[in-house]
Amino acid sequence: MFGYVRINKMDLTFREYDHYKAYYCGLCKYLKRNHTELSRLTINYDITFLIVLLSSIYQPSAQVFHEKCIVDPVKKKKHIINEVTEYAASMNILLAYYKLEDDVNDEGGIKSRLARRAYKKSFKTAYDKYPQKAEYIRACLEDLRSLEQDLSSSIDQTSNCFGRLLEEIFDYRDDEYRDRLRKVGFNIGKYIYIMDAYEDLDEDLEKGRYNPFTSYREDRDGLKDRVDKLIGMTLSRLEGAILDLDIKVNMAIIDNIIYSGVYLRYKGLINGANKKKQEENMK
Repeated sequence: MFGYVRINKMDLTFREYDHYKAYYCGLCKYLKRNHTELSRLTINYDITFLIVLLSSIYQPSAQVFHEKCIVDPVKKKKHIINEVTEYAASMNILLAYYKLEDDVNDEGGIKSRLARRAYKKSFKTAYDKYPQKAEYIRACLEDLRSLEQDLSSSIDQTSNCFGRLLEEIFDYRDDEYRDRLRKVGFNIGKYIYIMDAYEDLDEDLEKGRYNPFTSYREDRDGLKDRVDKLIGMTLSRLEGAILDLDIKVNMAIIDNIIYSGVYLRYKGLINGANKKKQEENMK
């Protein structure tokens, strides 16, 4: 479901792109050092945005270093790790584990069961550190699962449920930024859910899986208009929430994600752009 909150690589300077990727690589390295090699497979750009945003607000002291990695064993890459990285890694682990639990409940496949077992130790570590977050995330996913089992056709109900999940994850500290960060997370969650449902409709119909847009099976133009309006309103609220944070650091990167990366991902999906080519510009 994740992977919709990305940069537009073409609109960043080399220095900005290098700095953005350093957060991503730092998260990957942290997962390897403190959890498992397998956990690195779940890393996504949505969680990287969380790190960039929280680091820009709180500006914690960071460990900056250059190391080679399995993706590019020749050239050393810049890594940034700070206290936000640890938090984001824990949230990433919780989300991955609960997704595997959902897969086991839905399909019961041996691969999902083995992966869930492999994640169990990391999940316990993240759960023990953030038990309230973990239980809140679980409750949101259970509410969402209940709506899906009832075949809810309300995209507002289902996307709001996922919005509340991301709202909690973006709620990093109980301070003056809390309410504004929750608004950011809520609207990102809605955006992700709506985009995922729209993109997966044909596959879900083919496999007989739940999708809140099933009633638009024979009205794709109507669906396109509906999603266009929903995403437009959601991104407008997201923009307002970001502006309210009055961020002074990494703003070029954050602007790129909100005004270019996210927008192009959405417009490309709506207009049927080539997915592979689009994703290359956002890596």
